[in-house]
Amino acid sequence: MSDQRRRRQIKAPSGPRKKTGQDMSRYDMSPPPTGRQEVPKPQPKPDPSQQRSQGGQRGGRGGQRRQGGRGQGNRGQGRQNQPRPEPEALKDESWARVLEHDIKGGVATVMAEKSLAFCRVKVKGSDLRPINQRIYIGKDRSKRTDIIGILGMAHLDKMSNMAKQDLPSLVQMFVEEHAQYFVDEFYNKAGPMSLKQHSYELLPDVGPVKARNMVKARDQVGVFASMDELNALAKIKGAELLAQRFVEEMEDKALVPRLIELLLPVEA
Repeated sequence: MSDQRRRRQIKAPSGPRKKTGQDMSRYDMSPPPTGRQEVPKPQPKPDPSQQRSQGGQRGGRGGQRRQGGRGQGNRGQGRQNQPRPEPEALKDESWARVLEHDIKGGVATVMAEKSLAFCRVKVKGSDLRPINQRIYIGKDRSKRTDIIGILGMAHLDKMSNMAKQDLPSLVQMFVEEHAQYFVDEFYNKAGPMSLKQHSYELLPDVGPVKARNMVKARDQVGVFASMDELNALAKIKGAELLAQRFVEEMEDKALVPRLIELLLPVEA
C-alpha cells in the first residue's frame, strides 16, 4: 500500500516575490550638499544719543502732522460757521416775538406768530431785545432789519429756566393783542364735543359745571362782544386760560384736540 501521506497535496507557501527594479525615469536626485551656512555677524549697537536726536526729528514730524490735524479741524469749524438752510417749518412765517435774548452770544429765542413754533435767530447789534418785541423773520431779506439769519428751531426742553418761566406771559400777551379774534373764533363758536364734554372744558380748571355757566352767560347776550364782556359775564380770565391751554399743547405734543392747530394762524 502506498503511503497516505505521500498522496496528500501539501500546499507550501511560496517564497517572497522578487522585487521589481526601480524606475529610473521617476527617480529624483537629492539636492547636493550646501555646505556650511554662513553665520551672520553681530551688528553694532546703536548710539543712544543718535536715537534721541532721531526721536526728536520724528516728534517734529509728528508735531507737523498734529498741526495739520488742527488745521483740518479749523476748516471743519469754518464749515460749521457757514450759513445753513433755514428750517422748512418757518417758510410761511413772517413775524416772531422775542422770548429770550443772549446779549453775549447775540442769539435770541423767538416765537413765530402763525404756528407758535420757536426758533433761534442771530440778532444784529448789541441792544437788549425785550420780551414780546416783534421781529421780522420772513423771506424778504431786505426787511430783516433786526436779525442776520435764522439759526434753527428751538425746543422747550433745551431752553433756559428763565425762558420757560416767561413763556406763559409771552403767549398771554399774544392772545390779548388778538383778543377779539379769539373771542369770535373760540368763545363764541365753541360747542359740545360729545354728550358729556363741552369745548370749554379743554381750558385749564374748567369742568362741566363751569362750562355750563359759561354757556348760559353767552346765551344771555347771544355772543360775547369783547374779551372784557366775556370775563365779566362768565367770571373767568379768558386770555389767560386760552394761553395756558396753548402752553400745555406746546409741552405735550400728544395732547388732543389741539387748539393751536384749530385757531391759528390769526386772521386779521
